[in-house]
Amino acid sequence: MLLMRDLKLTVDSEEVKDPDTVFMGKWKQKVKWVLADNEARRQRQVKAQMQEEGRERRKEEAELTERKRKRDAEVEWEKTREGRIGSWREFSKKGVAAGGDKKKKKMKTLG
Repeated sequence: MLLMRDLKLTVDSEEVKDPDTVFMGKWKQKVKWVLADNEARRQRQVKAQMQEEGRERRKEEAELTERKRKRDAEVEWEKTREGRIGSWREFSKKGVAAGGDKKKKKMKTLG
């Protein structure tokens, strides 16, 4: 059909009803071209699908590593908790014990 359309022939054309070797050669070339085009299209679709699957896999791996990083950060934060609380307690005890080491108040100027 594609060859007939390209050559502007109809089903009733003489070349179609009684094909010669030239027409049959063109027909074979067109069939080869159509099959090759279909195969190339299929390969492009497969390649695009594989790229999409790879992209999804990388996205899932990135999400997994992000969750793992957050979990590790949370564990590390909890490990250092006693140290942070202890240093705050020491700081707050020093503030009460020192008593006289307060900042001097600024004098307000008149005028």
